[in-house]
Amino acid sequence: MALLDGFKIIPLKEKVDDTYLTISEKSLKLNMATAKILGMPGWIHFLLNEKRMQIAITPAKQEDEDAVLFAVEETGREKPIYVKEPGLLKAIQKLAVLERDGVKLTQTIKGLVYPDDKVIIYDLGEAVETEVKPRGRRKKE
Repeated sequence: MALLDGFKIIPLKEKVDDTYLTISEKSLKLNMATAKILGMPGWIHFLLNEKRMQIAITPAKQEDEDAVLFAVEETGREKPIYVKEPGLLKAIQKLAVLERDGVKLTQTIKGLVYPDDKVIIYDLGEAVETEVKPRGRRKKE
């Protein structure tokens, strides 16, 4: 139809941003899209499925047992959210490969979002490994 050339249908559903979890030796890093998808909760639960090698997150209440602080800084600039809970790191790091041939690695995983259930699932089998580059001054030999 020549009359409607150049027009596009207006999408009625809002596009969901991609959510990422980065696992490193010292922390778990989640992007701001993750907080937005979950409804900006102050606390979350991490769930682990060791058989399927999956991690899930869902909103929680402060009084819930094993709820993890998920504080979002409102600075106007979107910053990642870091989780450094020792017990959580230990459990997840058992499944993640964070070192190979003496080289430290991080693993980044794109999450599968279930917005109606407020759940995000990360599959460790789909993780992208990145080599950690040394920071700071180089040592003299």
